[in-house]
Amino acid sequence: MDPRNGLRLVENPPIVEIKNVSKSFESVQALDNVNLTIPEGRIIGLLGPNGSGKTTLLKILAGFYTQYSGEVTIDGYHIGAETKARVAYLPDKDGLPIDMAVSEIIKLYATFFDDFDADKCRQLLTLFDIRENATPKEMSKGVIDKLQVCLLMSRKARLYLLDEPIGGVDIEARDHVLDLILENFNPQGTMIIVTHLVRDIERLFDSVIVLKKGRIEAYEESDSLRARYGGSLEDALKELFRG
Repeated sequence: MDPRNGLRLVENPPIVEIKNVSKSFESVQALDNVNLTIPEGRIIGLLGPNGSGKTTLLKILAGFYTQYSGEVTIDGYHIGAETKARVAYLPDKDGLPIDMAVSEIIKLYATFFDDFDADKCRQLLTLFDIRENATPKEMSKGVIDKLQVCLLMSRKARLYLLDEPIGGVDIEARDHVLDLILENFNPQGTMIIVTHLVRDIERLFDSVIVLKKGRIEAYEESDSLRARYGGSLEDALKELFRG
């Protein structure tokens, strides 16, 4: 069976259903008739070259883009207030108030998200020596990335959306951040990660969705993709994009 047809990979209940979704920006077709069923309990890599529609798809799921054709549901709800309460989103660009102390950001998250665990967040922050009286404007890009991961993983969400979560993190600390994600991932949820650092992150992925020019090029188990092309997921992607 063709993995590009939006198949369900396992028999776990679906969290996300995407049916015939297209999205364009003026003359640019960002997504072109995308169909996907995404089950719970998975960590999925959303991969593809620049301009393939990855961030657009995440922003639709997060509720930031509402103008598109087709249908999207999360836990059976159409995108809206009900789904936003179930989704934890880490954007590819800094989304934190730069002048607000970490302690105040924690309070803000506790106010907005019922599933946010402030005590857990403080415990995670200590792993990276992030002080609660510090502000994002005082931090490097890598430290901000770590802070955002700590905030995100302190929620018990149904759907986690991470767009380039370790892009600014130094090589020595990447495994530490990835271990934190694995250890704090809600097993009743699902996580979708967009990254260009495939070799660094691929150990997390149960399965991958590959987008190319706004269409599904592949959707299958990571091990299956490795076996079909030989080598790593990064090697498999190079072959897919070459074809």
